Amino acid sequence: MIMARLFVIALFFISCASGKMVETNLYFGTSKPKGGVVSDPEWAQFKSEYVSQVFKEGSTQIAVIGNWYDPDKKAIIAEPTYELIYFYKKNKEISRQIDSLANRYKTKFDQQSVLRADKRVRAKF
Repeated sequence: MIMARLFVIALFFISCASGKMVETNLYFGTSKPKGGVVSDPEWAQFKSEYVSQVFKEGSTQIAVIGNWYDPDKKAIIAEPTYELIYFYKKNKEISRQIDSLANRYKTKFDQQSVLRADKRVRAKF
């Protein structure tokens, strides 16, 4: 009887753990400091060369308008932004790759930042 209860409890915890994942949202602003924006072809090339290497299982892209405070201009800036959403099992290596991806974008397109938001979620595929 006790063994049966322990077995059921163990199954419960295993089933809960299997659905735990991380959702990472990345926000890539497209305004360039010296004028202009990251073009659709530039974004497509960045996704092809870099994003697909990190998000091998795929990701979701949403075009949004981002608002952020520019400390240099002391003003709220609104700009076209690409939001990428990626789900994965918690993994330090993938987390480092995501940070590297954001840093590559900042360097390539002279951006001040790429916003990253992580949260634990229960998801199934």
